[in-house]
This record gives sequence, structure tokens and C-alpha cells, in this order.
Amino acid sequence: MSKIKWIEPNDNNDINYNDDLIVIFKHSYRCIISRIVLKKFEFDYKDFSNIKFYLIDVIKNKKLSNELSSYFNINHESPQLMVVNNGKLVHNSSHSNISFKNIKK
Repeated sequence: MSKIKWIEPNDNNDINYNDDLIVIFKHSYRCIISRIVLKKFEFDYKDFSNIKFYLIDVIKNKKLSNELSSYFNINHESPQLMVVNNGKLVHNSSHSNISFKNIKK
């Protein structure tokens, strides 16, 4: 059971980009690598009550996943971690580069 309180948005309107800090994790439930990276990320979780964590199922919600890539002008990856501060993308990583320490920076 994850200690992270994931928010699973249905569309772009469900994400508040203007929050101080948000984390968006794009994940494919069909991909073993994505599952491993997500579990490792959740295992390394430290309590940050001021951060909202969004989990995007890239298969179920392909439209939103693509909108995020377009909005931030980045390539689509899965798994992919995006850290957004006051509406600006401050970090983007994928696959083995995803780490909880990136949020701390």
C-alpha cells in the first residue's frame, strides 16, 4: 500500500498547475519497468504534505498524457516524472532516472 495519496485526474482541468509544487507521474500498468519504477518511487517516499501527487494512467488516459507532453513541450515517456512549481516545469525524468531525491532539490 502506497503512503503517497495519489490523485488520479480524469482530464487537464483536474490538475491545479498553480499550486506551489506538484508531482505528476505518468505510468503504464501494462509495463513491468513502469511498475518497478513506481514501486521504488513509492518506497522512497518522504512525507511532504505541501505537495500534490498526480498519477496518470497513460493507457486509460492517453489524451491527458499527450496533453501534458504538449503543454510542457516535452517528449512522452512512460514512466515519466514531472515536477511543476507554480505552473512551470522544473524537473522531468523518465525510466531509471526517476528518483524521489529529484523532488527534494
